[in-house]
Amino acid sequence: MIISAGGVVISESKVLLLLNTKGKWVLPKGHVEENESLRSAAVREVREESGLEAKIQKKLGWIEYSFYHQGRNHNKKVLWFKMRRTGGIPQPLRQEGFVDFGFFALEDLPESQMHENELLMIQKAFTC
Repeated sequence: MIISAGGVVISESKVLLLLNTKGKWVLPKGHVEENESLRSAAVREVREESGLEAKIQKKLGWIEYSFYHQGRNHNKKVLWFKMRRTGGIPQPLRQEGFVDFGFFALEDLPESQMHENELLMIQKAFTC
């Protein structure tokens, strides 16, 4: 099981999404490094993948999913946090496969190009 952490970063009532090379809009997330807390990992991954600084406001919950990569199945569990943008300049991390970014209002989300579990976390962040 891969353990990761990520952020639903909200700025001026819009959520940050990153566009990957597969044409999916996703939330910033990533693995937890050795001796790193889940909270620290979430903040670091947001900064590394998007260029933004953010502060955690609330824990949103876990999601679990499986994916196929490099010839085998992987199970992943991600702890999501609601975050508020505090600074930085958006710069998608191209080395991680991100080609663009956007800030979307809830009613303007590109739902057909998103993972359903991430969409649910975004909806939860806007209602809590």
